[in-house]
Order: sequence, then C-alpha cells, then structure tokens
Amino acid sequence: MVSRVSTIGVLQTELAQIQRQNAQFSLLNNRVATGQEFRELKNYGVQAPQILDLRQEITSREGYNRAIDLADINIGSYDETLGRMIDLVDDLIRAADPLSTEDTNFQTNTETISVNLMIEVTANLNIEIGDRFLFAGTRFDQAPLVDLRTLALYTANDIGVVNTIETADDIPTFIVDSGGTNTPQSYHTQGPNTVDSQSYDEAALTIADDLRLTYGITANEPAFQNVIEALVRLRSSAQAGLTEAERESFLTEAQLVAQDARDQLRQLQSENGLALNRLRDQRDTHTSFINISQIALDNITRTDDATAAAEISALTAQVQASFSTIANRRDLSLVNFL
Repeated sequence: MVSRVSTIGVLQTELAQIQRQNAQFSLLNNRVATGQEFRELKNYGVQAPQILDLRQEITSREGYNRAIDLADINIGSYDETLGRMIDLVDDLIRAADPLSTEDTNFQTNTETISVNLMIEVTANLNIEIGDRFLFAGTRFDQAPLVDLRTLALYTANDIGVVNTIETADDIPTFIVDSGGTNTPQSYHTQGPNTVDSQSYDEAALTIADDLRLTYGITANEPAFQNVIEALVRLRSSAQAGLTEAERESFLTEAQLVAQDARDQLRQLQSENGLALNRLRDQRDTHTSFINISQIALDNITRTDDATAAAEISALTAQVQASFSTIANRRDLSLVNFL
C-alpha cells in the first residue's frame, strides 16, 4: 500500500511545532530572568486565588508593621521620659527634706533646685518627635505645657488646701491664695477654666484586623499634675516672708504630693510597658505570618533556575533541528521526495 504525504501539510505541522517550541522557549527565558513560574497569575490555575489571598494578606500585614514601627518609637519615648520623670521626683523629694530651713542658703538653694526641676519637667512634657508633641494628645501640633517658671507661687493662705486633680476634659487648674485672691492658673497652654477634649485624647493604632491599641499618654495625667503641684509647693517654700513653720509645711506638702506622683508615674510606666509588649508581640506575629506565607508563595511560584536553564539548552537544540528540517524540505523535488 502506498501512503501519500502532502509536503505542505508536513511543513505546517513542523511550523506549528516550532511555534510551540518558541512559546516554551519564551516561558523558560522568563523563568530564568524573573525566577517566577509564570508571568500571569491566571496560569497558576486553581492555585491562583490562594496566591492572590496570600499576597494581599502579606501587603496588609506589612502595612501594620510599618505603623507599629512608628508607634514603637513613641511608646519607647514615653518609657524613657517616664523614667526621667521618676528620677526628677526623687530629686524633688530629697530637696524637700533639707537639714534645716533656717540655713542661710536654704532660700537660694531651694529656689535654684526648684527652677532647674521645672525646666526639666517642661522640657520632658514638651518633647517633640518629628512634628508632633508627644504628650499633647491629638492636639499634637502645640506644646502642652507653659514654662513652669512663670507660674505664680502659693501663699501662706494655700497651706493645707489640697489642689483638685482635674479629669475628663477639664484643663488642669489650681487656685493660688485660697481664701484671698482665689486666682486660677494652669500649667497647660490652653489656660485655666477651659475645656479641651483633644488634650486628653490618647493616641491609638490599629495593629491588626479589628484590633486597636490605645497607647498615648497626655500631659494632663494626674501623675503630671501632682509632679507640678509638688514643684510649685517646693518653690513656694523658698519665698521671702514666710515663717519657719510655714516653710516646713510647704516642704511637707511637697513631699507627700511628690510621693503620690512617683507612685502614679510608676503605674503609668507599667501600663506603657504592657502596651509596648503587646505592640511588639503583634509585630512578631505579623512578621512570622509574612515569612511563612512567603515560603508558601515561593513553593508555588518560584522556579528552579538550574532546571529551567537545562530545559532551555535542550529546547534550543530541538528548535535548531526543526529549522534545519524545514530548510531541507524547502528544496525538495519530486524525485528526492519519492
């Protein structure tokens, strides 16, 4: 039996083979160049949705980590500042326990110590990171404290009169010369007898899906109110015209308030530490998920460069053979074809 073969059909078959080889050649080149199995997500078939979900989740968690890193700087600064404030209060307590208020240098020394402590407290609570005042709440563009040295001193009428600690949205205000002038004043830049909810708003951050962390500390905290109250009492003891008993009363009150402030500062520091630990634990969780997911993605999408290179070499030889065959068939005559 004689089989009849169409030369055109044979050529078309071989051209189709070359086209398939060229497509495969292009795919292998892409794998070697990019390290990826396919250029298009659709080519991964049933694994495409998994790849898309993992990529989106990785992007989301990377965003959370960037926000966490920024918050970590602020919370770490809170911790450092609270530590310095506790040291300042320790110095205040020691200064309020002099050997004798009748010492000729008592007024000068106490005034100097009080002023220096006021400068340090003002600097600590007005600390600025970037363009944000750390203890100003959401009203972050304005320093929360006035210069504490400008505050009026208590008079003898204020001895034994406890300052009211302000809460909620009331700006901290204390009365000077109780029973006399009853002059209100505040260490806060918003001034006395005012309300400012923003100065109490704590900073907050979404650290995971449906998980929000409140971590801010504002200059209106009772701990800071007591620190400043103790400083004003200490400085008031150094003013002229007081009796020995009045000086000692101011010093005793300064010590008692400062001790309360120290306990409150330590509590704030503890709460801030818990927030910092929670923040860093969440960052570790995100980082672990990202690493595991990236390994899973690589197992799906990454190609073996060595294998792809070997396949390119083998395919190159096949393509060359196909071109050579077509070139020979182009010159076929009826005689040598038969």
